[in-house]
Amino acid sequence: MDYLVPTAAEAPPYVLDHIETRSTLNPLGVKGLGEGGAIAPGAVLANAVEDALGPDRVHVTRGPLTPSRVRDLIRGASSGASPDER
Repeated sequence: MDYLVPTAAEAPPYVLDHIETRSTLNPLGVKGLGEGGAIAPGAVLANAVEDALGPDRVHVTRGPLTPSRVRDLIRGASSGASPDER
């Protein structure tokens, strides 16, 4: 209940594709597991909020992006506060 977890209703449609490349570093051509990374989703959501609110309006520098945090970012942008003051 600390922050809104995005669901399918809030997510834009996307297309998933796979690109397979063999590794040249070993005879089997296989790569290690765990290379996908789990850090990107937060940055993607932060960039989506910045894009949705218009260029040069807000700069998201930390999370979580709760509804009240987004509201505060909008209010701070309209008052001219720097990102560190928001």
